[in-house]
Amino acid sequence: MNDPVAHAKSYPFPVPGRSYTFCDGRVTDMPDEGFDSTGRRPVLAAGSNQSHEQLARKFYRISGNVEIPVQKGRLHDFDSVYAAHLAGYGSVPSTFYPSPGTVVTTYLLWLDDAQLNRMHETERNYTYDHLNEIRVEIDGLGELLREAYAYTAKIGCVNHAGTPIALSEISACERAFSSMSQLEVLEHIRDRIAPNEDLDTFILSQIEDEGVRRARSAILSEDAIVGNYPRTVIREL
Repeated sequence: MNDPVAHAKSYPFPVPGRSYTFCDGRVTDMPDEGFDSTGRRPVLAAGSNQSHEQLARKFYRISGNVEIPVQKGRLHDFDSVYAAHLAGYGSVPSTFYPSPGTVVTTYLLWLDDAQLNRMHETERNYTYDHLNEIRVEIDGLGELLREAYAYTAKIGCVNHAGTPIALSEISACERAFSSMSQLEVLEHIRDRIAPNEDLDTFILSQIEDEGVRRARSAILSEDAIVGNYPRTVIREL
């Protein structure tokens, strides 16, 4: 976080690459016997919420011990794509979008009530939804989850020649959409909004100036693509 521009470019941030337990900012192995899911809800992570580093940034404000079971899995018939708004830290964040035949890597965060409330506070441009017609395979367990919760971008996703843009940093099988890295999508948006501006200057201005960030998000919203799939919106954030 010492270099905000480098931080923005590094979205969606490092992941352990396996199921794990997030414990007070540290990654620990998932116990062989699993975990007790009582009082916890499975929340799908489309982008940076997969990362232990992002979880550390989001949950440091919660007092006491913070322990979150995080399962790696594969979500069928969806992809992780770029949302049509900008995050406060300058990145283009993500959202899920239906993509029949695609199987995208995801992580399930099992959040208790306090953790869920804190997560809501960090997802202000999203709705909190219940998805009850999905297929999520859990790595190494042979389990199939048919319902979970997720955050969906309220504006929709970035429009690139009529289709969404997938996150190249997040792996998927049978990907139908073109993909870009965070650096590439930032360049793509810079070229659309301020083609003559240095990229680092462009990024820094949307980090430091909320008005600039809102204005650019408004431009992205003009032709944003909204996904249509079965879900129940529980809460507007």
